Amino acid sequence: MRVDYWTADFNGAQEYFDGPGQERWVELHAVLSAVRPQLQASDQASKVGQPIFDPKATNARLTYEASLRGWHNVIVPPSLQPFGKDWDGGKGVVLAEWQFSNYPFLWNNIIRSEAVYQSGERLRGLSGAVDALVIVTKSGTFPSSNSTLYYEQALAQINTVTTLGVFKMPIRLVGLGLEIGAGEIDVDWNTYNARYGRYPDHTEQRTFRIKWGRPGQYGNYSMTLY
Repeated sequence: MRVDYWTADFNGAQEYFDGPGQERWVELHAVLSAVRPQLQASDQASKVGQPIFDPKATNARLTYEASLRGWHNVIVPPSLQPFGKDWDGGKGVVLAEWQFSNYPFLWNNIIRSEAVYQSGERLRGLSGAVDALVIVTKSGTFPSSNSTLYYEQALAQINTVTTLGVFKMPIRLVGLGLEIGAGEIDVDWNTYNARYGRYPDHTEQRTFRIKWGRPGQYGNYSMTLY
């Protein structure tokens, strides 16, 4: 089973990816379609051992699949490094970020991307000035660590800010998720010997049944795995 995904476009992103950015989106679609759901056991006090979304393994799988299609890490210019050191992916004139950490980091990614977009600065490894940004996050269909960003929340925030005209850069937001109402899920179950280990020490394929909850504040559907 592969993850499903949803998209939302801002500042003309649909027109861009239907037009000059179409080749880049076809590649990213292939990347997203190749990734299996990645889960791990929670270590948070309220849900120790419960299966939750694994951001590190998902990030690694996206990076690997993107690299097979010519995407690579892009370094943030020195003037913008208070907003992070790099973008997870870039090719041609499109940047991509896999954003699965706490929700304030969403704005780090957007601010630094908007800065290079407005300045026209050409980043190392890209073929010209940046045209667009793709942000990939998880949807609320995945159980996850507290306070981490999810698609429905990002959608509401970006929609509010772009409606006010604060940002101009074309942005495509992607939410990884599962088909609403699915009865079970086949996953890569990852085990980490060290709590803050970057890569899993063991991965096995497992199947979980899904119990769906009610829509949350932003319309996200919660689920329980067992």
